Amino acid sequence: MIREKRPTLADLVKKTGFSQGAISRAFNGNGGISDATCKKILKAAREIGYHPNPSARNFKRGYSGRVGIILPNLQNANYSEIYEHLDTVMSSGGTATSLALTHYCAEREADTILHWSAGETDALVINPIPKGVNLDLYRKLKSWGYPLLFIYLSFGNEFDCLTVDYNQSLRQALSYLKDVGHKKVAYVGFVPPAAVAYGKHGTLVKALEDVGLAFDEELSVMHASGAEAGRASFEQWQTLGRRPTAVVAFNDETAASIYCEARYLGLQIPKDLSLLGGDDVRDAELIGLSTIRNDRREMASKIFSMLKNRMRDFDSPIQRQSLRSELVMRQSLGPPSKD
Repeated sequence: MIREKRPTLADLVKKTGFSQGAISRAFNGNGGISDATCKKILKAAREIGYHPNPSARNFKRGYSGRVGIILPNLQNANYSEIYEHLDTVMSSGGTATSLALTHYCAEREADTILHWSAGETDALVINPIPKGVNLDLYRKLKSWGYPLLFIYLSFGNEFDCLTVDYNQSLRQALSYLKDVGHKKVAYVGFVPPAAVAYGKHGTLVKALEDVGLAFDEELSVMHASGAEAGRASFEQWQTLGRRPTAVVAFNDETAASIYCEARYLGLQIPKDLSLLGGDDVRDAELIGLSTIRNDRREMASKIFSMLKNRMRDFDSPIQRQSLRSELVMRQSLGPPSKD
């Protein structure tokens, strides 16, 4: 595979027409140039994929012995737990880790990728921004021979990825809901506008069709997830004058928020609302939340193994692997109320 040359300072000078000194001031934030000039320089740098190398290494550098981990947040315990396992596994293998959080901001993700790939880290593990907003940047890094591995989301056969297969576990949970009398199931979780359903939402829609249950789109709440989901969901249902009998939440954090709001309103789980989470974080058991478990320790080990393979032989075949999930039945699923 022929490698493309990583953009240099000279390339950015040529693209912008600004001097090396002006470009240096834009990146260092030392003043001496206008805000407008600074924005133009940084925008152009992002477009061509340039970032100054803070460690005085270039792409012919020796290895830093460090892998960058880029996650959305740590508020979701799933992410904090996967990072703990990654750090433990990689440290035992002689590799240090750096952690960055995107908070679902595409610009923050892009800046971190450009910064770290310029010499701070030898490879990146990324839970990417939804819908592949930075896909062109990922492709640039691949063309430069820089190792990337994506978790939870994949981009076809272009990149190494490790995902979790929720389909069978969801089908088990939905079959149970159907058997005890539910007719429809709603979804709660942030879903970016798209022509087709994808991710956890897409898996749910397909699984509902497979088991013969209806997707309750009207009562689904697709503009909120996490700690805000409970209040947002019940406000929407109050406006509509009815609520679903069963909900599949994007993750345990979202489900816990719905659970707490339901209890605050005097509702009983599962009598008034059946609730399924996802990820089986540590606190899920405390509230009796039925959920879908994935083994994060196994996931961390697979990530490190796949990443070492890519770093050892960049031109080896693309690695696409998927971990099986497991339905954990607790007390939050049951028959619908007869009222």
